[in-house]
Amino acid sequence: MSAERTEGRALIIIAVSLALIAGACDGLAYLSLDGLFVANQTGNTVLLGLAIARGDGFATLEYLIAIAAFIVGLAAAALLIERLTRRGVKHVLTAALVVEALLIALGALIIEIAGGRLSGGRSELLAGASLALAMGMQTSSFQKVGAWAIRTTFVTGLLTDGTLDLVARGLDAVGSSARSAAIPSERPVRIVLLGFGVVATYALGALAAGLLYKWNGGTTLFAVAAFALLVALFTVRMRLPARDRQPTPSAQDQP
Repeated sequence: MSAERTEGRALIIIAVSLALIAGACDGLAYLSLDGLFVANQTGNTVLLGLAIARGDGFATLEYLIAIAAFIVGLAAAALLIERLTRRGVKHVLTAALVVEALLIALGALIIEIAGGRLSGGRSELLAGASLALAMGMQTSSFQKVGAWAIRTTFVTGLLTDGTLDLVARGLDAVGSSARSAAIPSERPVRIVLLGFGVVATYALGALAAGLLYKWNGGTTLFAVAAFALLVALFTVRMRLPARDRQPTPSAQDQP
């Protein structure tokens, strides 16, 4: 089996695993943090508008913090991977996922200290921020090392890209083209199917979260953090530098 094929299969396993983590985090956060999403920022945006409309100051602040933390997580992972890649570090995805696991564990710890279910107060804001930061880092880090743009927290985008790709393939088959730069003709079918698989796995993670919440409440997030750490350890065997940014010599090394 070629190294490229082995790497491709490993990336599929990682993508599905991360989708499971995202679905579980979203489900557990929603149940533990009074209806807050930490991965699904589309949902938070809608809830933010509704909170503003009804004059709920705390909910407005909570959704704003979660959205901002997700954005910070996106940027932080991108900058971390950029810095590590410049230094010649090969296990950039591993490093980002370890940080993600620690952030999930921190969110779980805050929920545990607060009694398992939060409804208002600083602890809810901190737990939501920690988990949203983790989900932002997950999304950014995998997208920077994966061969194709699979966003493990963005269900709407995956459904859109996959459906439009299948429609374009159908039109291609009858001699009509509906492709664009966003849906390249060389996009493998397995990547299209992976997108739908990620959506299904995300839902499976939320289902597992709902079932486990009945027994352990929000502290189930400790198990999610442990699984995220296992995924990080799995990536140790892979050397995946950022695909959109190869190492470059520093200014002092240039002639």
